[in-house]
Amino acid sequence: MNQIPGICTFCGTGCGHIVSVKDSAISQVFPSRNHPVSKGRLCVRGWNIHELLNTPERITKPMVRKNGSLVESSYDEAISALLENFKKHSPSAAAVLGSPRSSNEEGYLLMKLARSVLGTGNISLDSESGHRNSLNVLHEGTGMAGMLGSIEEIGKAEFILVLGIDITRQNPIIGSEIHMAARSGATVVTMDSRRTQMARLSSRFLQIKPGTSKLALLAMARTLAEENLADRAFIDGHTEGYREFTRAFELMAETEVEQKTGVSINEIRTTARKLAAAKSAMVFFSSGISGLDADTIGYIYNLFLMAGQIGREGCGVNPVAGLNNLQGGYDMGVAPDLLTGFQKVSDPGAAKKFADAWGAGFYDGPGRPVYDLLADPSTPLRALLVADHDEGIIKYAEQIQKLDFVAYTGAFKNPFTELAHVVLPIASYIETDGTYTNTERRVQLSKQKTEPPRGVLPGWRLCGEIAGKAGTAWRYGSPSDVMDEIAKLTPAYAGISYAKLQARFGIQWPCDAENPDGTRRFDLARVGRKLKFATVTDIFEVPAAKEDFPILLMAGKAQHFWHQNNLMKKTHIPMREYNATLMDYPEGYIEISGAAAKKAGVRDRWPIKVVSPHGEMRVAARVSEDVSDDTAYAPYFVQDMITRFLLGHTETLRQGEDATIPIRIEKV
Repeated sequence: MNQIPGICTFCGTGCGHIVSVKDSAISQVFPSRNHPVSKGRLCVRGWNIHELLNTPERITKPMVRKNGSLVESSYDEAISALLENFKKHSPSAAAVLGSPRSSNEEGYLLMKLARSVLGTGNISLDSESGHRNSLNVLHEGTGMAGMLGSIEEIGKAEFILVLGIDITRQNPIIGSEIHMAARSGATVVTMDSRRTQMARLSSRFLQIKPGTSKLALLAMARTLAEENLADRAFIDGHTEGYREFTRAFELMAETEVEQKTGVSINEIRTTARKLAAAKSAMVFFSSGISGLDADTIGYIYNLFLMAGQIGREGCGVNPVAGLNNLQGGYDMGVAPDLLTGFQKVSDPGAAKKFADAWGAGFYDGPGRPVYDLLADPSTPLRALLVADHDEGIIKYAEQIQKLDFVAYTGAFKNPFTELAHVVLPIASYIETDGTYTNTERRVQLSKQKTEPPRGVLPGWRLCGEIAGKAGTAWRYGSPSDVMDEIAKLTPAYAGISYAKLQARFGIQWPCDAENPDGTRRFDLARVGRKLKFATVTDIFEVPAAKEDFPILLMAGKAQHFWHQNNLMKKTHIPMREYNATLMDYPEGYIEISGAAAKKAGVRDRWPIKVVSPHGEMRVAARVSEDVSDDTAYAPYFVQDMITRFLLGHTETLRQGEDATIPIRIEKV
């Protein structure tokens, strides 16, 4: 039995594990005690990932749809069908949907395939848009498009703010680090509309009304200014744009803050004072289902800039990625306006560099995110290539069905294959080499541990086969060669190679000549520019209940409910927990307060009708102290429960993590 180190590929934490390989299969999984992120721990998903890796629900043969049915085919025929159909359409009518679960190498080659072979700039991640919002704000402000802090340094923070994320369930190991910091004396404050597990473990819990986090953050920033608690030496010496930001203070009345947030101004002011008094501070916030909006992220960043809590040990503004290579996907330029390392397609110098390196056609025209194209009633989209994903199918199945051509490439069976005209199997992540970049910018190498099913190609080689069939020869002998090309084109990855990665538990970018061992955190001492305060609006629109719909319904993830659960359902223990919940609530549930239940005349597990302006559903009431009397909560992306209802509110939920649906509850 071989014991081989690797990394978990469920969430964006990037925990280290050791897998036991016996008879060409993964028999057990153990935590890696020396791994700097997980430190000998795994969550319920990580402990059971071997069950996913051994699932028989694999795609093992190329398939082409003929006479309405998918039939087994060959790679040659399937690739030919893909290219023939894409050739029929203009760049604006073709698109590529990348995966935040693909390796960096596969993501990079997919981006290269879109721009140099398929000839389109319509390429994006099926992901949480909030992470892109975070990267935009941080890149504009600091030049670093990623987490400014480090998971390793959580224990060195004296103050930690957790905002809009149930972090102990979504990213449990990061939540565990925050909990240990609290036990060691750190002040941990959770700001959320729902009492999460992290809220129970926190020093303070500010249960704000949905959609009011921005207003609470502004009140904290105003407190720093009015009580002379802002770090003026830091602001004057290292930043620009502070005066413009302070103009927003004039638009806020304290009585308005209390009324709209539901939290006393004294609680908010006390939290601001704790932040200012701390020698080091961090904030963790959600990339979410849709994530926080850019404006709210700007207020988070500006608050910590005011307090001087950026660029030092134990400090950082930290967006938390929900999926394992969400950060890496953006690093690899899987976006309509990006190349690798957050280089812009619109930059003539960057575009020329890539065109010269690739030595083939390079599409540098404008592109659109795939989901924007699908949501557009007058969309030009006709042909779509989808890589290794299933989350978005729940929202856009009807639109995808109307396309002329859909190709899917992935390792596991999932709902996308039901809509595809061509299906191309690829190896899973344990069946090929590849790198993944976690939420703290740590690039980690996952080595091949088992062989793929007979005849199945790894994703990086499949991209090469498609390019070759189109007449462009890509000369990569291994994923290591792909990373070498990425390093040549990407300043932040310039010092990264497989040889380096094999000798350590990953490297945090930027890794270059100045930082040959990587960069643990954003370091103010190494910045050759002033930090910019984010440009924010003074618009504070707060979701409002209506007379006929007095409760605001929130939607979110939970530990055992991960997107559509396509992957979770292939692992026994998480699936057992999922089934146990369904036994208690077979028709699904929403959480409501005891007072709301009493008013509706229902008890726990009783059937109720949830009515909104755009639809209704029948589920069970789950009476909970975690929600306030005027809010309710539903686990999102649980296909067996509430998806039909939520589909009627897609545009509302696209507004961000604070999005709510006004409802009323009726007894059945």
